[in-house]
Amino acid sequence: MLAGRYVLQEELGRSGLGIAWRANDIVLDRQVVVKLIEPALTQDPVFAERFASRARAAALLSHPGLARLLDVGADDGVAFLVREYIPGQSTREILDRSGPQSPLEAARLVASVLESLSDVHDTGLAHPAITPENVIVSNDASIRLTDVAASHALTACLPERHPSSPAENALAPGDAAHEAIDEQTEVRHAGALLFELLTGSPPPEGTHSPRAIRKDVPRQLDAVAVRALSRERGDRFRSTAELAGALRAIADDRGQPIGFGPAANVGELAVAGNAPPSTGSHSIFRTWFAVPLLVVLVAALAVIAGLSLGKLELGGPVFIRLKHDAPRAALEGHTLPASVTAFDPLGDGQENDSGAYYADDGDSTTVWKSENYFDAQLYKDGAGLLFDLGASRTVTGFRLETPFPGFEFRVAVGDDPDALAAETGTTMIATSDDRQTMEPVTGRYVLLWFTTVVPVEDGHRVEIAEFRVLGY
Repeated sequence: MLAGRYVLQEELGRSGLGIAWRANDIVLDRQVVVKLIEPALTQDPVFAERFASRARAAALLSHPGLARLLDVGADDGVAFLVREYIPGQSTREILDRSGPQSPLEAARLVASVLESLSDVHDTGLAHPAITPENVIVSNDASIRLTDVAASHALTACLPERHPSSPAENALAPGDAAHEAIDEQTEVRHAGALLFELLTGSPPPEGTHSPRAIRKDVPRQLDAVAVRALSRERGDRFRSTAELAGALRAIADDRGQPIGFGPAANVGELAVAGNAPPSTGSHSIFRTWFAVPLLVVLVAALAVIAGLSLGKLELGGPVFIRLKHDAPRAALEGHTLPASVTAFDPLGDGQENDSGAYYADDGDSTTVWKSENYFDAQLYKDGAGLLFDLGASRTVTGFRLETPFPGFEFRVAVGDDPDALAAETGTTMIATSDDRQTMEPVTGRYVLLWFTTVVPVEDGHRVEIAEFRVLGY
C-alpha cells in the first residue's frame, strides 16, 4: 500500500518517467493509475524541491482530452503521481494487437492528441512525451493523453537544459534529447507517433517517409509526416495547432470519424446518434427531385450566357461547343489548389522531402531545393515534384518560377503517379518565370519532372520558387 490509501494491483508499463500501476484508492473506492517516479529523478535536488508544488499546479489543467491529475506525494522516499484511470487501450497495445492503423485513423488520432494540448500551452509549457504508451483510446472511443502532469512538473523543474540531467533524458528521448522542450519538440514527437501508427515501428534512421515503407499511405499524409519529423526545427510545422489543422484537412474531408480497434462500433453509433431526424419520405422525394431541376436550370443559363457572349457556338456532338475564335486566355482556367510532395521513384525515394511545400506556398522568396548533385550528373532518368489536386481536374497550363533557370524538365498529368515518370512529353528548358499553356488534359496528379540540374552556389541542383497548376 502506498501513502496509506493506494493498493497497487497491476503494472501497466514503464517509461523514462517511472513505472505506472493500476491501483485501488481505498479511501474513495475507485480505480486510479499511480505513477512511481524514477528514483534517479527524485535524487535531483532541484527536482525534489519543486516537484510537489509544480505538480499540484499541473492539476489545474482541464481538457476533455487530458487525463486528470488526482494526487501527488511521496512515501518512504518514493515520489508518485496519481491520475484518473481510463478504461481502454493505449495505442501501444493497439499496435501490438492489430499492427499499423489505417491512414485516416492515424491522422484523426494524432490530430485529437494535438488539439488536447491547448490548455497545456496556456501555461507556457509543453508536453514532450507524446508516445504510443501515453495515448489512450478509451472504451467510449475518445482519445486521451496521459502523463501531461508528470511532464509538466518535470519540465518546470529544469531551469537549465542539460543533456546529462536524468530528467532531461526522461523527457526528451532519442535524437531530440538536446532540443529545447517547446512546441517544436511536440511537433516532432507527434510526427513520430503518426509514423508509428502508419507503419507499426518508430521512424528509422535515414527516412521520415512512411510511404517509403507502406505504399498505401496517401502522399499528402506522407508529406505531413516528413515535415513534422524534419531534423531542422525551422522546416517543421510552426505549431501543434498548424500540424493538427493539416491532419484534419486530410482526414475530415473523407467522411465521419471512425473508431480504433474494439471501439469502432461505439464511434459509429455516436455518429449515427448525431444524425437529424427523418422528415418523411415525401420530403426526401421533394429534395432529390429539386436537385436535378436546379442543375438543369443552371446549365441552361450557362449555355445562354455563353452563346450571348460569343464564347460558345452551335455544333459538335452535343450541339454546343466552344467557339474556335474564343480568346485562348478564356480557356486557360485559374490556379488549382494542390498539395505537393517530392517524387523520386528512380532513386532512394527521397528528394529533400521536408522542403517540398516551399514550391507551393505562395511565396516566391522561399524555394524547394532538390538534392545536391555535385558532379552535375543525376545518374537516373529524373526526379521532381508531384502535385495532388485532390480529385480529377482539367489542367490547361502551369507557371514555374526558379532562381536558377536552364534545367530541362517536362510536365505530365494523370491519375497514376508512378506511371507519370515514364511518360514521354515535350522537354522544356526552364526560364526564371515560365508560363505555359497546354492542350487540356484531365487527371488528379501533375508531375514536374526534371532531367538535368544546373550550377548553384554550392553544387548542382534544381530549385523551384513556385509552381502553379492552371485549369478548372
